[in-house]
Amino acid sequence: MNDGAASRAGHATNYLGDGPVSATLSTTLELAALAVGFSHARLHILDEQHQYVLAAYGDPDSVGLVVDRSTTTCRAVVDSAEPLVIGDAQTAPVDPALTTPLTAAGLRTYVGVPLFSREHTAIGTLCVTDPVPHSISAADVTLLQKYARVVEEQLELQRDRTRLPDDTGLDDVAAALSRGEIQPWFQAIVDPSDGAVRGFEALSRWVHPVHGVLTPAHFLPAVRATDIMLDLDLDILRAAADLMRAHEATLGDELVLHVNIEGGHLRRSARLQRLLDALRGAAMPPERLAVEIIESTVGDDDHTHRALETVRDLGVHVVVDDLGRGWSSLSRLVHWSIDGFKLDASLTSSLGTPAVDHLIRGLIDHGSANGLIVIAEGIETAAQNRALVAMKCPQAQGFLFQRPGPVPVIPDL
Repeated sequence: MNDGAASRAGHATNYLGDGPVSATLSTTLELAALAVGFSHARLHILDEQHQYVLAAYGDPDSVGLVVDRSTTTCRAVVDSAEPLVIGDAQTAPVDPALTTPLTAAGLRTYVGVPLFSREHTAIGTLCVTDPVPHSISAADVTLLQKYARVVEEQLELQRDRTRLPDDTGLDDVAAALSRGEIQPWFQAIVDPSDGAVRGFEALSRWVHPVHGVLTPAHFLPAVRATDIMLDLDLDILRAAADLMRAHEATLGDELVLHVNIEGGHLRRSARLQRLLDALRGAAMPPERLAVEIIESTVGDDDHTHRALETVRDLGVHVVVDDLGRGWSSLSRLVHWSIDGFKLDASLTSSLGTPAVDHLIRGLIDHGSANGLIVIAEGIETAAQNRALVAMKCPQAQGFLFQRPGPVPVIPDL
């Protein structure tokens, strides 16, 4: 088994528990099928040798079915990590090995979109099928990709219920920090018009020796509002800067490193001083560092304003993160001492709707008029990217361009 295959198989088995899957998965499949007008939908997990049916709509008796991977259509989706559309299995100009499983089952139309693990490996598919030919639009594929993200979240919850301890606390996270298990993972920030990389965001991941790669949702709640949170933020800052510096031969020496900083650090002088010291001592020059701060975690007082100005006085960029999530105060874009802001995925997911397009266009225009960095987060589809290009959004970030990984790498776009 080659390294890639072994990695894929290892990640896939994380989702093949002994117990029944959540009924919510079947409901999600039903909604996905009905949304695009198909009669059947399945959730498949594929390891190196087999395909497993975890949930199904339209043929519930297929749940639990295990078949040879080489005889499936979905293997092409997992291997490429890209959607596959077969409008009519009897006439489609694709490999007959992919259409034969469909025609043998009396099916004519197939659309499969990949499912990704938290380790960012394709481990399965959400696929819809029908015994009659369909005309499938790009909007249909985009909609199924959105349902796939919902399925991924449900799979992660199920994985955690069966594999993760319920009592992870502050001491566990502190010990993981001391062992070097909490590490930066990198996602590129690009110019949506041409794919040119402008920087990377360092995202924290717990590389757990038993449970695999854990996202912040699994460990930040235990340490938020504690001094351990500051230790974590500063460890990620230092380690990410070291890795960016180590890879300058391939990355160049102009890309900006974005790191997340808990807003509460700004309100306590001792924490602020430690942050300033870490920024000064980082392996990258301050003008190539950007701290991202969620505006809902920061006060709107004179002390906060002075703290932001102190960070900027070092030459470090200050970026408001997750603008558009919850109740954002747009006045802070005017009165705070900042260098830019990021449009949250809760906004960008609705690109293409008039109300959201008008709002985002206005924010981009505000940023352009005031010399602010504007980054659109959560970009997953080509249609979203086209909308950003039309609005002249200068920077974007999301799975369309790159999934996070342990080393900063220029994506092949």
